[in-house]
Amino acid sequence: MKTFRVIKRSHTYRRMFLHTYAQYAAFSLLVLLAAGLILFYQDSRTVRNNTRQTAANLAYYADDLLSACQKLSANVGQSSKLLELSSNAATDLDFSLLDSTTLFSAQHNLVSAKALNRFVATLGVYLYNKQYVVSDYGTLTLESFYQSIFNMSPGVFSEYLRPLGYGSFLFVPQGAVEETRTPQHPLVVLSVIDGNSTRYGNLFIFLDERQMQEDIQALLNNDDMEYYLFDQKGELIISSSAVENNDVSLLSRLKGNDNYQNSTGKYSGWSGFAGYSESWLRNRLHVRLWSLVGICVFLLLLGFPLTYVICRKNYAPIRELAHIVSSPEDSADGRDIEYEVLKSIITSIFQDKSLLEEQLLIYRPLLVNSMLLELLEGSQPKAEVLPGLKKLGIEFPFSHHVCCCVLTACATQDFLSNLALAMRTVDTGCLYVTFRKSFGIFLISGPSPEICENACGRLLELLGEISPDALLGIGDVISDLEQLGTSCQHSRTALEYLPLDSFSRGVFWKQISQSGILNLTLPTCLASLPVSFGTGQYAEARSSLTQYFQSICRGGLVKKEYLRYAKEQLLAAMARAEKGQNLRFNPAPLNAWTPEQPCALESLKELAAQACDKLEQAAADSREQNLQNSAQNLIDYLQLHLHDEDLSLSKLADVFQLSESSISRRIKQITDSNFLDYVNRKRIEYACGLLSGTDMSVNDISRAAGYENDITFRRLFKKYMGITPGDYRRQGDAPR
Repeated sequence: MKTFRVIKRSHTYRRMFLHTYAQYAAFSLLVLLAAGLILFYQDSRTVRNNTRQTAANLAYYADDLLSACQKLSANVGQSSKLLELSSNAATDLDFSLLDSTTLFSAQHNLVSAKALNRFVATLGVYLYNKQYVVSDYGTLTLESFYQSIFNMSPGVFSEYLRPLGYGSFLFVPQGAVEETRTPQHPLVVLSVIDGNSTRYGNLFIFLDERQMQEDIQALLNNDDMEYYLFDQKGELIISSSAVENNDVSLLSRLKGNDNYQNSTGKYSGWSGFAGYSESWLRNRLHVRLWSLVGICVFLLLLGFPLTYVICRKNYAPIRELAHIVSSPEDSADGRDIEYEVLKSIITSIFQDKSLLEEQLLIYRPLLVNSMLLELLEGSQPKAEVLPGLKKLGIEFPFSHHVCCCVLTACATQDFLSNLALAMRTVDTGCLYVTFRKSFGIFLISGPSPEICENACGRLLELLGEISPDALLGIGDVISDLEQLGTSCQHSRTALEYLPLDSFSRGVFWKQISQSGILNLTLPTCLASLPVSFGTGQYAEARSSLTQYFQSICRGGLVKKEYLRYAKEQLLAAMARAEKGQNLRFNPAPLNAWTPEQPCALESLKELAAQACDKLEQAAADSREQNLQNSAQNLIDYLQLHLHDEDLSLSKLADVFQLSESSISRRIKQITDSNFLDYVNRKRIEYACGLLSGTDMSVNDISRAAGYENDITFRRLFKKYMGITPGDYRRQGDAPR
């Protein structure tokens, strides 16, 4: 708490806190604004797509509705009983003259046709030249029909009696007759036509509004959306909400409102409108805005503890340095040193020449390393870097230079410094640069190329004694400092290659450029290695690996990248073999392998050979098992079909999909007998059992054993048993 109070009172900390919090708030608001714009754009697109799809569904529903009514009209029109009634030429018909059976059949057909259409509430048929109506609930006079259906006299709606063409529709308008209780649901009037396309009546279909409402609600599946369905004349058929009867401008207002989408049915010509009301969209927008405001407030409140943690962490080094340089009196008083005071103290150090020299001695290695790295990488002009190095005591008195990059696990600053000191002689200079973990750079200088090359040899010897796993990349000797960056890049590139000689730990750029390995592309022979492992083709896998390892070696060198690729392909091949061949490999040694380890190429070849050996052993075991299974299946088949008269080598060859010679050779290997000798011996043994144990005749026994005639049987029996079948039976019946 004391530390917190001190930091809280610090002017430097407060300024740092406000600056950090302002950055956090600006970034959070920008991200939130972008997210809100994307959300609103996607939301508007979703709403428009939903309304467009809903309008199309309404139009499709209208087409489906009127198409079903047309099918009902066609079904009614083909009723034979109604055709018989319409054929009567009398202008009036006494109900007593109607045949009850004919009338009942006509009504039954009408009711059956109605059952096919779920939209129908009530229907009737008015037959021309007959002043009566056949309906699904009986036969009425025309006057009674209108009184019962419309609750009015026929004269009011005499327009329904006018001739109508096939497919015409007539709807009862909403509130057409105020003084009557006329049904308000739509009425469809269709012409009834016989098989010769002759109209002889009208079919009245009342649509069930409640059923239509349920169907549309199920189709849309959206309680928030409003919908309207209009006929071809613009009359409102059905809607999701109550509409005033005299609202004639509804259709024009819907067309002019961008919130509603419309679609017209291809068959019916009805128009469906769907959309959201202004109030619903406004409420939806308010919910979105308030949600964004809530998130914004939450982020701003969250910024306070986050900014506090960040600022306290960043301010800690300043406080620590302030306590180090502050006087004991200041520390005893517990006074906080502001950033400006700390800055003035550091400035006073550099104003004192002795203190400045002390600081330079402390930071000199860091400055030298940084400037040498700039010189080697070419990030700064040589004319600016060399004077700075000279002021720090680093000069280049020799005319030739060479860069060497070392890769070893123990490449610490002390390790590089000790090696550089050991390399320095009267005619040899050596500087070092710490680049990153396990990697360092040596800059060797000498009066001639030979001395520089000899120094590289000594460096290799020292590395071999101290760190046997170290690998040294050596660039070309140069005489111009302007080419120092190129030499450094060559030495770093050399570390990407391995010498085939496991005892050599140095790779020269001259060797790389002369070997032609720079022009070598990655061979493609390992692309099929996973497939070879997965299908058990060990010979192809071994050949691919041998060809690959031979093709990637050039001039006594191999590229590390190609070895890593071989490792990845081997791991993929092992995984494929585990899945396809049900083998179990141990990938741990291969995962632990790296190109930097000693004898890396030979180790990788050995691991690949071990994987191929295991695959080969698995393939051999599989072949042995298959041979055993095949031999057992062959013997089982022979035992089962031994007594078949058509048993032959050709039949066995067809069954087992092998040649006759292969079948004969396998039987010889299993039974030590050829095919005919084995079959005849088994049949004669079977016949002996029948001769001694049954009263069957020799002819029956011959056929049971599998011979077509008894002559062949008797000849073979005597050949194998030494006596005839009859003598064998008599010997068995003789007393013992």
